[in-house]
Amino acid sequence: MSDTLTAAPDLRAKLAAEPGVVIETFAEENGVTCREVVEAMPPSMIRFAKGDFSTTAAFVEVMGEVAAWGDVTFIVHTDDGIFEFGGPIPPGSEARNFYNLSGAKGLHGHLRAERCAGICFMERPFFGRLSASILLFNRDGGIMFKIFVGRDDKRELLPDQLAAFRKLADKMC
Repeated sequence: MSDTLTAAPDLRAKLAAEPGVVIETFAEENGVTCREVVEAMPPSMIRFAKGDFSTTAAFVEVMGEVAAWGDVTFIVHTDDGIFEFGGPIPPGSEARNFYNLSGAKGLHGHLRAERCAGICFMERPFFGRLSASILLFNRDGGIMFKIFVGRDDKRELLPDQLAAFRKLADKMC
């Protein structure tokens, strides 16, 4: 646990009372990193990948598994906007110090896998519904991006993806 959390004992209480906060906003309002916010969440809602799974290899493994899940929501939250992509994560490969997402349409690009310093599997209420997401943390305690389990027409989590999410969390945590 970080010194910041020790200095702010009410952080856990705030998150226990309202676990559906927007992590980035809550972090800024409380002067802590996003990782510190997630670490202060109720333990039943979070599972961090074991030490040997907080590496580039773990990043590659997560991305490879998620590529087989079908439509998910991929979110990047910056100070300037929240960018959401709904669709499949394309397969990728490592080259030139990047994890390169293949394809020219839909989600594609180049991710700095070596900056991944932690992976968290989170299940929590968000806007009145259960959400399940994978949060990939950078070395600075920020969130690189989040991958959310997809939803059906009734806005319920897709059962097959939720099962795959939990299986991956069991394997890595």
